[in-house]
Amino acid sequence: VMDTEPAIIASYYHVFELHRTRDDFTPELQVEVLGPALDVEMKKFFPEIPVDACLQEYRDFQNAHIQELIQPMEHAMDLFVWLKEEGFPTGLISTRLSQSLRHISQLTGMDQYVDIMIGHDEVVNDKPDPEGILLAMKDLQCTRSIYVGDSTTDIKAGKNAGSCTVAALTKPEKEEALRASNPDDCVYDLLDLKKIITDYNEGEH
Repeated sequence: VMDTEPAIIASYYHVFELHRTRDDFTPELQVEVLGPALDVEMKKFFPEIPVDACLQEYRDFQNAHIQELIQPMEHAMDLFVWLKEEGFPTGLISTRLSQSLRHISQLTGMDQYVDIMIGHDEVVNDKPDPEGILLAMKDLQCTRSIYVGDSTTDIKAGKNAGSCTVAALTKPEKEEALRASNPDDCVYDLLDLKKIITDYNEGEH
């Protein structure tokens, strides 16, 4: 629901410029990094650099530019307003640190519509492990859930949690891989989730 890709890409570029070259961060790698945990990717790209140092460089850059780089996805706020009005419990599960996740949500005003947020440091196992989703469901006292994501890692996590999975096809370059991950449904516009959620709640999905 947050368009974090510009921030992720810019922050990775920053670290690549410090330790390798900007050109080393190829278009293929730019797609690859959208989903997996940050520390896993940093260890792979910069094995000779302490991972904590790379993470700090990444986060320092992103924190300095967070307001200009991260905004809600189109219609995300409209969707959350509707979810709140309809009484559907909502959660955000992210590989981002919980402090950063909550900070971004506060900056955009999304925090007032989300019931629970679970970040990277609040789980033992990151996505595609279902731990974060199952924790949110337990806290929200939900026996069923719909998990929406824009990466194959999200879809795998949702499937592992037994959720109904919906792929948000927000980037053309990711559509083929997302469809290949076999989500239960796909949307181009987040507002299309309203019908999916309503049908699922009424047992029609």
